Amino acid sequence: MGRSKKNSGNWLMTYSDMVTLLLVFFVVLYMLTPGVDMDTLQQFLRRFQGGMGVLQQQQTVIDRLSLDRKDELKEQRLERWQALVDFIEDRQLDEFFEIDLIPEGIRITLSESVTFNSGSSDLLPQAQNILTEIAELFSDDIYETEVQGHTDDVPLRESAYYRTNWDLGAARAISVVRFIKNISELPPERFKASSYGEYRPIATNDTPIGRRANRRVEIYVRYDDQFIDLSEPPLSVQEGPVSIFQ
Repeated sequence: MGRSKKNSGNWLMTYSDMVTLLLVFFVVLYMLTPGVDMDTLQQFLRRFQGGMGVLQQQQTVIDRLSLDRKDELKEQRLERWQALVDFIEDRQLDEFFEIDLIPEGIRITLSESVTFNSGSSDLLPQAQNILTEIAELFSDDIYETEVQGHTDDVPLRESAYYRTNWDLGAARAISVVRFIKNISELPPERFKASSYGEYRPIATNDTPIGRRANRRVEIYVRYDDQFIDLSEPPLSVQEGPVSIFQ
């Protein structure tokens, strides 16, 4: 049987599939490398999207690998913060401490009872111990730590050092930020202090219990990716402290 005089192009399909599979193989290896920049990887993949072939099918595999890595990262972070929960429980400070999941990371709430004396912005020793534990859990994937100062609506005395509750909340937030920054290895530009004073209460100011709940410091630890979504609405303050790890 003689050879066909017409050239067959079937080999090109096999060759292109082989090259595509090799590309996917190296992309997967890159995905498994620690410290991968996902944005850079996605920009690289966009150059190949829009064509027909194996790469479109393999994009689903890469997306799944990305989700798996995020799930693994989530578990690692939760295990890290579990150490803080254990620290609080061991010292029976649950009444003054709450930790919640938020879409961008973690929110920690500390009651005034364990952080400051009335009208003061000087951290109590117990608060310094808790903040030390918090700072030691910080990692480089935290892009911002914001500390918010909150108070009740009781006016300050005329002889008080601070003129308004806004001033008091700001001073307390700054005290917390300075303390954490001096322990943590995060750069200063990733810290933020703010004050809402009496204007964002979480309970009524008509009762001593409600006013005590409103006098608080909230610490927002925000990561560089939104790895957690809230599955349930937050509990109200009347329902007691919240632990995400129980």
